[in-house]
Amino acid sequence: MKGLKKLTIIMATMAVVALVAGTSFAIPVPNGDFELGNTGFTSAYTYHALAGTDPDSGYGPPTGLYDEKFYTVGTDPKLYHVSWASFGAHSGTQMMIVNGAPDTGVNVWTAPAIANSLAVTPGQTYIFSAWLASVYPQVGQSPIAPATLAFSINGTQLNGDFTLSALVGTWQQFSQPWVADATGWANLTLLNKNTAISGNDFALDDITLTPVPEPGTMLLLGAGMLGLAVFGKRRMRK
Repeated sequence: MKGLKKLTIIMATMAVVALVAGTSFAIPVPNGDFELGNTGFTSAYTYHALAGTDPDSGYGPPTGLYDEKFYTVGTDPKLYHVSWASFGAHSGTQMMIVNGAPDTGVNVWTAPAIANSLAVTPGQTYIFSAWLASVYPQVGQSPIAPATLAFSINGTQLNGDFTLSALVGTWQQFSQPWVADATGWANLTLLNKNTAISGNDFALDDITLTPVPEPGTMLLLGAGMLGLAVFGKRRMRK
């Protein structure tokens, strides 16, 4: 009986170690959930902190995000533009809210590898993920032109362009694998390729970069779980 108990402890420990090894070492994208406000990233857009939904008071700062190429970090797009939809962050309370610029090649959001905050292991596969949503419904106006976005790591775009749904407030996940190059770091960048003046406005939230567990780690987890299952079945038969 003592031997079986010892085996159970060993198997359980193996399973926990494997699980931790596969899930707890995500690369910390600085303020990837925007809960810390306007920090941890840079942007070629202009930050504007003041909400304001009165279009008769100037159409632009300090009355909200009525001008293109402005952004904020807030709780609800509607607070910054009278024509935008009202909805909450993908998680938590804060999100990046963007009034898309009518030009291309402009960094909307960049997380530079400062002080090794985005250090990676060359050759390791990672999953880059971000959540996005359109904010401008254009009800009764011309057809909507939602944002067409491009995420890049170290200057190389991940997959093709990502066009958001015209359904405002519907969070969509962009998720792509990336194999770390020899530089040992990851410089993350977001561009908006849609140059339409109206409609290419969006919200961004929950940006992550997570390593894919190595096959050996998954085998270790499987062995641990299998051992526990076999031991449990033997105990039930007694």
